[in-house]
Amino acid sequence: MAMYVYSTGGEPVGFVYETFIHDLEGTPLGRIVGSRVHRLDGSYAGEWFKEMVVDRPTARPRAIPPIAEPPHRTPPGRGTPRRIVVDYGYADSFALLYEVPAAGAFCQAAE
Repeated sequence: MAMYVYSTGGEPVGFVYETFIHDLEGTPLGRIVGSRVHRLDGSYAGEWFKEMVVDRPTARPRAIPPIAEPPHRTPPGRGTPRRIVVDYGYADSFALLYEVPAAGAFCQAAE
């Protein structure tokens, strides 16, 4: 059984295979490291929270080293929407997994 990634609206937008997040077409987009979600190039995308990728104001974003792209995976199916959606007040950040950071952009937060 697949572990789906949901939007904050409750729609399935991807799935998790090992620690990697794939879209519903099977394309690898990023990985989960602890509670942080990073693109494959190492840039920060958001926080892993209740099967969603969200922007949490308490997060301390920082870049990590890039890794090689894992293979495409066979999609598990489209999934079904969540019946009950709780609004935790966090913005959806799944789309950031698709975005390419601007060249030279400052993408590491100070500790």
